[in-house]
Amino acid sequence: MINVKRSLFGIIIVVGIVFCVFVIINRPISKAAVSEEIKTRLTKIVEKDETLSSALLTIYSNKTGYFEQFAVGTKNQYSELPVQIDSPYHSASIGKTICATVFGILADEGKINLNDKISSWLDDDILKGLFVVDGTDYSDQVTLKHLLSHTSGIGDYFEGPVKSGKPMLEIISSNPDLLFTPEELIAFTRENQIPVGKPGQQFYYSDTGYILLGFILEAIEEKPYSAILEDRIFQPLGMTESYFMFYNDKPTDIIGIYMNEIDFSNKNALSIDWAGGGVVTTMNDLLTFMMALENGTILSDDVYSQMTDFSNIYTKGIYYGMGMMYFDFSELSLLLKLSSMTDVYGGVGATGTYMLYDKEKDTYFIANFGSLDYGEKGLEELVKIRMIYDRMNID
Repeated sequence: MINVKRSLFGIIIVVGIVFCVFVIINRPISKAAVSEEIKTRLTKIVEKDETLSSALLTIYSNKTGYFEQFAVGTKNQYSELPVQIDSPYHSASIGKTICATVFGILADEGKINLNDKISSWLDDDILKGLFVVDGTDYSDQVTLKHLLSHTSGIGDYFEGPVKSGKPMLEIISSNPDLLFTPEELIAFTRENQIPVGKPGQQFYYSDTGYILLGFILEAIEEKPYSAILEDRIFQPLGMTESYFMFYNDKPTDIIGIYMNEIDFSNKNALSIDWAGGGVVTTMNDLLTFMMALENGTILSDDVYSQMTDFSNIYTKGIYYGMGMMYFDFSELSLLLKLSSMTDVYGGVGATGTYMLYDKEKDTYFIANFGSLDYGEKGLEELVKIRMIYDRMNID
């Protein structure tokens, strides 16, 4: 009986300690303390991780009134020049969100229907071999929506497997100065990859599909893709620091972007993105863009609801709409399921760059880590940063 009492006493002590630690860790803190802890966290990440040269972060909340921007580290790993909150960077696949938005604008104008067949604009030479499954060519069944939602079945030149030759990431790592045209990117998939299925059969993330979307926009608008972005997105929204890399008159001067220990910020191989990315921008411009989407100043509610219909499963806890991802944290982690962390959605790039919105808390998170190693790590850090932010004492 004495042993039972001692065991119960021990359990009570352990539970009490765990409860106290939980309370201490999650105790409310001031706005200034939140900002200081976030800055300390970002500084620690950059100092400890050799794949990074900098970290940028913006948090803007209409609900709490919190608006802070952080910039830690240097322009690149060989520079002593401090990175700034307005430093331009390569936004990787956030370019897909921008590309999809242009299609949304055209849909609002009645120039297209998202269920239109892509064969209306692309000729047989471009489509040849890209949608052939078991000897049958399905290219005449592929719609704009299939490409925008990654459900067309087409291969992916960026990270997809190859039936011959080297994968694309291996090619650019061995020769970072290779310059690619969009036609060459399509040819890579045609010659080295096979479709994963028939149109509409399954979700498969594909940069090749977004190259085709860029060709379609050029056919509809009868101008280069760079001019389309300028006329449809950057100029109307006042995104004065944004431009399409390799296709503008501005000299490119961006912060480090690392893949396989190589800084690609001044390498021709960044031409690999085109309409699937390729946009140089800043945190302020992306905040402007994401707010324009949410405020309804650039798309109608009907079209934006289609763009944010996250019915395609990317992986457990992550869903895809058209050019945008949705993160359900309750599915990503059991511990997060027990927390109050709310879901976010928006544009995400493989190099640890994102432009996300928490609808429930009316809060925006814009960030860039600039490393292929931070495709997942960047989002893990977002969770840790939000755990700090969510402790803010709101008066």
